[in-house]
Amino acid sequence: MLAENALGPGFPEWTELGQETGLDPLGMQRPIEVVYQSLLPGISTITLRLRYYSFFPWLLDSYARRNGSTDMQEFRFFQRKAEALYALLCAHRDYELGIAGILWASRELQSLAEETDPNAIVDFASSADPDSRQNRYLENKGGAFGGIYASQLREMGLVRVDDPNIPIPYCTNAAMDLADAMSDQLGDLAEVFLSAVEKGQVTVETLDRLALMKQSRVPADSVEQEALAAVLMGRQQNAREPDVMRRQTLIELLRLAGELQRIPRADDAKWAWFNEGNSQETDRIDVLGLWSLYQASDLCRLAYEGFLSAALQSLEAAPYRRKTLREIVADLIEPTDLENTTTLAEYLRNQTADEEPETLAKQAASELLEAEKTGDVDGEVRASIRLLSALWRKSSDYSSSVLRRLRSVDHFQSYATEIRFLEQRLSTPARTAFEEMISSRVIKRHLWVASRKFRNQKAYTFLMEPDDGQLRFRSRFSVSPSSPRIDQAVQFLHDAKLLDDKGPTSLGIAEIERQ
Repeated sequence: MLAENALGPGFPEWTELGQETGLDPLGMQRPIEVVYQSLLPGISTITLRLRYYSFFPWLLDSYARRNGSTDMQEFRFFQRKAEALYALLCAHRDYELGIAGILWASRELQSLAEETDPNAIVDFASSADPDSRQNRYLENKGGAFGGIYASQLREMGLVRVDDPNIPIPYCTNAAMDLADAMSDQLGDLAEVFLSAVEKGQVTVETLDRLALMKQSRVPADSVEQEALAAVLMGRQQNAREPDVMRRQTLIELLRLAGELQRIPRADDAKWAWFNEGNSQETDRIDVLGLWSLYQASDLCRLAYEGFLSAALQSLEAAPYRRKTLREIVADLIEPTDLENTTTLAEYLRNQTADEEPETLAKQAASELLEAEKTGDVDGEVRASIRLLSALWRKSSDYSSSVLRRLRSVDHFQSYATEIRFLEQRLSTPARTAFEEMISSRVIKRHLWVASRKFRNQKAYTFLMEPDDGQLRFRSRFSVSPSSPRIDQAVQFLHDAKLLDDKGPTSLGIAEIERQ
């Protein structure tokens, strides 16, 4: 859900808790997000194409030069008309992916499919009107800029959206190279586009002329391509720590693409970097160590959610879909090999004796997801236990300073807090330790998180409910790995002409060598 907050009047932003990963039944998402957000600042799961990072600075600068009004309503209507026109030109003929409003634009153009007159007109003003109630190109009044790109452009230091003296957003000095590069690339077409925006109408012939504005049409070795690559790769003279971290992550993605000789997928990066997280190379340890920590944290969440998913399935299968907490825990523990004659320390060492922790974790995560998909409750529990065992063994790779990057506070469970939970119980019988974990760290934890969300956000997220001394089933949820912006970063590298289907381009190789 979009909420009005830190971006100022009219500029929506994602809510803080679980902002990019949906349902968070155990409240474990936020520490994970803190890690990967620090590694890819300026990119989010909903910023899908890089050329918006030159388009919006150019648009803001053009508005300041042509209009200059600081009335928010006037600016917003101009901005929304520009976005609607941009969606139309990206939907016309060669369809572009990742464009805000593209489905609306496709519907608008469909009526012209049989039209042969190049002067046929598409009127988009009413659809762009923020107060219109019908056929909006985007429902959110802030449009693509306010709802998607403004926060990331601000994070990169390219726009101001919170100046108390100027109520509308504007470019910073750092964005002017991007604005000027886009202007130079468009030449006379800049006036064609802006005139159509002001009219709220465009002809088919004009859409054809504006095709070079599409996201994929940034020419390699052009001034605009260089400006986009420089900002993306954090090559500014006064690069800040977030720019450096983004650059290091993107360099690692280019290196991985070179090893694979193809475009890397998110899973490729997550598992490769998990393995290399304890690298001693001083120029790479920071970023790879943190990506490894991200993956360990997400796998810990996955294991706990595996326990919760199994508990919900056990509860759903019970008579009247009700059981006591003790009965649920017993159902999950009984089919395992956990015994009270073995300490937790002995059990964890036995579980991880024959495999490297990274290999064991990958196998267990795959088994967990497959068991969840097929409804194999016992399989989910066993896989979750094996996964946690591997993560306990892996924890020795991380220094205390790296673990502190999780920035956990008392009401957030994280990989760091759960490893401490295990360490504090190493002399406890293994069966007792996991019974306590499932009871207090999973089931009771879910009830606590859901009650807080209900109290603070008026959101009813209980998957099971207390009912007269028992727990009652409400609904299931899907267990899945998180999406840490890697796919979006790969798309940005592709848009910047640093990456293609065979790996790094000559420009990408030059970027690696520049490192």
